[in-house]
Amino acid sequence: MKYLQNWGIEGKMCSISVDNASYNDSAVTMLKDSLSFYKRLPLNDKLFHVRCCAHILNLLVHDGLSEIENVIDNVRASVKHITTSTMRLTMFSDIVKQLQLPNKRLILDCYTRWNATYAMLSCVLEFNDVFPRYAQRDVISIFQVMKIE
Repeated sequence: MKYLQNWGIEGKMCSISVDNASYNDSAVTMLKDSLSFYKRLPLNDKLFHVRCCAHILNLLVHDGLSEIENVIDNVRASVKHITTSTMRLTMFSDIVKQLQLPNKRLILDCYTRWNATYAMLSCVLEFNDVFPRYAQRDVISIFQVMKIE
């Protein structure tokens, strides 16, 4: 409420969007009560409480991705193994050139962003033929990193 007053928008609020954390229900109720007390709600004393659709989508996608969590963990470990060493990255790039594949970089995802995981998996699929060849050349086999027997 303090910030709404500082910004001069306390009488202009008709909607609030938050994620699905339960404490937000309490916060929104307190805000609505405060705005109602000061007669600052423009739509007949109503405050439209919207749950963030992007957050809901993120939760749904993460739940679905949990079905292939082992695959994602292996891919993430493999990408991290290759990209954290200039020598390994050069070796990987040499194989990419030999196979005449597009000169793209491996993408390491950010665990909390499902679209970054999607980008990482999509990118790795383009290098599907590179990984087995890389594993043959690497002293510490990529398959050890991926925990594949």
